[in-house]
Order: sequence, then structure tokens, then C-alpha cells
Amino acid sequence: MFNPQKFTTMKKFWILLLAGGAMTLAPSCDKETKDGPGCPVVCTVPPTAEIGGVLTIAGEGFDAAAKIVLVDETTSIETELENPEITASGYSGTVPVTMTPGSYGLTLYQEGVWPLGGFIELKAAADKENPVMSVVLPEAIRLNQTLEIAGLGFAEGMGIVLENTADESRRELSVTLSSSGVSCEIPVGMSAGNYNVILTQGIYEWTLGENIPAAIYKRLAGFSRTLATQYEGVTLEALAKAFIDMSFAASEEEALLYAEAYLPMFEDSEMTVEYSFTYDENGNPKSSTTKGMGAEQASEWFSFTVDGDKISGINNSFEEGTDGMRSFEWTMYNGRVDQTAIAYEKRETEYVWVYDDLGMWTGVNYSSNSPYMNMAYDNGKFLGSEWQTMFAYDAAPQQNAIFGIDIAKFLFSFEAINFIEADHLAAICLNLAGQPSLTLPSTITDMYETKSNLTYTLDNDGYVTKIEWSAAGGKDMLMGIFDMNNNTSYTLIYE
Repeated sequence: MFNPQKFTTMKKFWILLLAGGAMTLAPSCDKETKDGPGCPVVCTVPPTAEIGGVLTIAGEGFDAAAKIVLVDETTSIETELENPEITASGYSGTVPVTMTPGSYGLTLYQEGVWPLGGFIELKAAADKENPVMSVVLPEAIRLNQTLEIAGLGFAEGMGIVLENTADESRRELSVTLSSSGVSCEIPVGMSAGNYNVILTQGIYEWTLGENIPAAIYKRLAGFSRTLATQYEGVTLEALAKAFIDMSFAASEEEALLYAEAYLPMFEDSEMTVEYSFTYDENGNPKSSTTKGMGAEQASEWFSFTVDGDKISGINNSFEEGTDGMRSFEWTMYNGRVDQTAIAYEKRETEYVWVYDDLGMWTGVNYSSNSPYMNMAYDNGKFLGSEWQTMFAYDAAPQQNAIFGIDIAKFLFSFEAINFIEADHLAAICLNLAGQPSLTLPSTITDMYETKSNLTYTLDNDGYVTKIEWSAAGGKDMLMGIFDMNNNTSYTLIYE
């Protein structure tokens, strides 16, 4: 039986269905209407498009001034297609990456304003390719300096985010395009840790680097070393008796005379040496000073000159008539000393610095490749030279800041039996001697084979500011019979 109401409902349904199909598969407006000229184009609008991809509208009638915008169905905000290209067969443009997925209408601006009919669904690309190529990141991030990222393809609107790998918290950086990539300002207050570096563009993101260490960067401005010595049981009578027992004196009277002369040598003493360093506006070493035991004023030590991959040092404390170092020249490679040419007063020597696969400094060879000094490690922990093991480590040792100097090698420079060259000490203090071993030793064995526990003081950024140890039970260096205690401390200052 015919149902008029049902027929009317079905008729409306098919009219709506056909109208919807016309909005996406057929022209949305006629060239002529009863009131005059209509839409100037006949076109077909696809049902979907990818954000950041090219949207192509096939059709004819588009002129050079044509502009197509996407209209947000919810907010009515218009966004123009980027990089438009108009041909005899249609109109194409890039959907901006700043857009969000959803339903959008299309409007043509050409001799008026014309809705193109229907709605297009914008979707995120399943696997959008990273637009930046040849990315170069630093091995470690300096939280108090600009982060420079090199790469090809950086553009306005791109962002850089640091993601903490510990808690996945994120901080967006302020980004400026540079000649080689982007310069990023890091917000104040970011904590040291490991971070993923993420590139963002609209709704898309790409990981440029994973698990990159970050910390506040400081350089060594100076340090001092103090050795306090105390003797036990040294009296005039004990010293006189020692001279008689060792047959240095033939009588008690002679022994007392010797004792009176030598007794001042056994008085408790404290000796301090100091070093300082300055840098130029580019962070290169500029000058240094030293202040020896008992000196009232600091004197100039090395003055530095940087020329490309060469760093030269003039030893301003050189004394004529000695065989000390007059000057040196470092040849640098990858931020570390690769070769050294040293001028002494009457001879010249060339050294080649040796590093392992991790960039750790393992020794120095003569230019003939014969070894001058070899260093020993245990799983990246510096032990000393091949002929003198100085350091031991706890199972869970303390760690120095990632930009701190190599504390173990720093101590080795002063406390080893044979002191290393002055330019080696300078390279360690300037952090130019390869990858630092950041693990802090727990004990030190001095030149008298006395093993002592090391105590460290660190600042809020993880830099070692003080090192202390006491060596008790040793014997005096003069006669080797009196007990001697040494208290050694280093104080380090950064800028």
C-alpha cells in the first residue's frame, strides 16, 4: 500500500544524499544563474587531504588571481593554501602544517567569494618525512649558553623542544634561524640531565637526537694547592740522638750543634701554590698566572695565541739558563690537542697525543712514535701512568659535572713521582686533553706509597670545588725516621 509520508521522507533523503555528493564530486556552483554570472570555475573537491601535503582541486576556470582558503567548520577561521599553483587543469596548494585534523570547507576568492561546496577532512600524515636534513647536534648541551643546531631545511614556524628522558617533561626553546641552522635559547632553570632534542612543525614532530647530556657550563678560572706538614716527636734531644745513631756526629756536643741547625726544617709548615686562567670573548685561552710558595705576587705563566687550529703558549715564567719550557705550539683536532711542538732553551721536541676510541687521552709519543708517557685505565676510569697506579674507585663512585675538568688527571699532574710537562697541565686545566674521565677516584696513593681517602666538595651544578686528603704515618724526607703527616687540599674556582 502506498505510503505518502514514507515516500516524502525517502525523497528528502535522496535529495540530501545527491546534494552531499555534489559538494565533493561535482561543481559546487554554476557559471550562470538566473540573477547573473555565477561561480567562475567548475571543479571537483577531494574528500580528504593530508596536513602538510598538497591538496589538488581538479577543474577549469581558475585565473592567476585565484585564492582558495580552508574554512574551519567549528570556528569559521580561514586558512589560505600555501604555495599555490594554478594550471589549465586545476588548482593545487600545500595544506599548512599548523592546521589541526578536522572538517573544513573550501572558499574561492576570484571575482567574488564562492563556497566550493561540501567539506574536506584534513588528516595527519601517517609517516611524514623530516623536512630537515644533515642535522648536527653538540655531544653535550650547555644549559646556560645558546644551543646551536646545524641542518638544511629549517624554516620559520619550526620549533625545538627538549624532553627530559627521566620524567618526559618538555621545555620549548626560543628559536631563531641562523646561517647554518637554528640558534636556540634555553630557558633559565633547566636541570642537568639527559634530553631528547625534538623538532616540531605544526602537529608534527621528529626526534633529532636522543639521550644527550646537558648541564651548566663552567670553565676553570683558577685553583690553589696547599700542603700542610706536621712532624711528630721531633725535639732537639731526639734529633741529636738520631745524628749519633746514624754516625753523622762523633760526640753529643757535635750532635747538638747539628740538631740546632736542622731543627727548623722539622717545624710544621704550610705551602701553597696558585694558578689562574683568563679567556677571550670567544672562549679561547688568553693568559695564565702562577704564584709559588711564599711569593707575595702572582707572576705571568703562559700567554696564549689562537690561530686557526694552532694554539701557541709563551712561558713567561721561563728562566734563562735552565732547561725549562720556553714555549710550545699545540695543533688542535676536534677540540683536543693532537700534536705539540715544544721549545726548551737549547732543544726542541715534538709530541703526538694518543687517544682511544672513546676520545680518552691515553698517552704521548715522540714524533718518532716511541712512547713518552702511557696512561692506564680501567673501564674508562683513569688509574695513572703505566708505571704508577695512583687511583682506586668505589663501586658507586661520585661523578663530576660533564663539563668539568678531568679531576684524576689534574691530581696526577701534581702528585705523580715525575711531574708531567707544563703544557700537559695547562691542557688538562683548559679541558683540551680529550674526553674527561668524569668518575671521581675514592683513594689516592702518593709518591711515598701512602694510600689516602679522597674527600670532595661539589657545588650546586656538580663541579668539584675542593679536594682533600690526609696522609698519616709517613716518614720525614730528610732522615726517614720521624713520623710525618701531610694534609693536602685543592680549591678550584670556576667562571
